[in-house]
Amino acid sequence: MEFIVSRKTVSLTGSRKPCSEAQEKELTPLDYRTVGTLEEAKKKIWYNDWMEAGIGHREEGGIVVCDKKIKEKQWVININSLEELIDFQKKYGEIMVLDSAPFRETRTEVKILSPE
Repeated sequence: MEFIVSRKTVSLTGSRKPCSEAQEKELTPLDYRTVGTLEEAKKKIWYNDWMEAGIGHREEGGIVVCDKKIKEKQWVININSLEELIDFQKKYGEIMVLDSAPFRETRTEVKILSPE
């Protein structure tokens, strides 16, 4: 399973690799809007910009969403079992597993809480 990976403390010098296992990858951000249907969305002032900036416009979970055309670089890791997650925690110390900013490829993040 793919996770976004980050550290609690962020480098002031840019996007430093948060851990040795991390790989930089371009992910597709999701753009959610709080209207129930695409028909309702058509009446909103943001509709044309939303349509232009995204693809795959759809209704999902009672709101509308699309995949943004412009990808974002994120650090990701692959952890495929609870054992691998525990090994990762032993190596880096305290971690949190949490919902991250929504991307099509993954919506889960591992945050390393201990300092480098």
